[in-house]
Amino acid sequence: MANRLAQEKSPYLLQHAHNPVDWYPWGDEAF
Repeated sequence: MANRLAQEKSPYLLQHAHNPVDWYPWGDEAF
């Protein structure tokens, strides 16, 4: 199951795109 990081371009964030956590990238939506 992919989370919101699956749409990011950063290789670091993409490493965590399939973690079992609903991660948000930094931005207004995260708050």
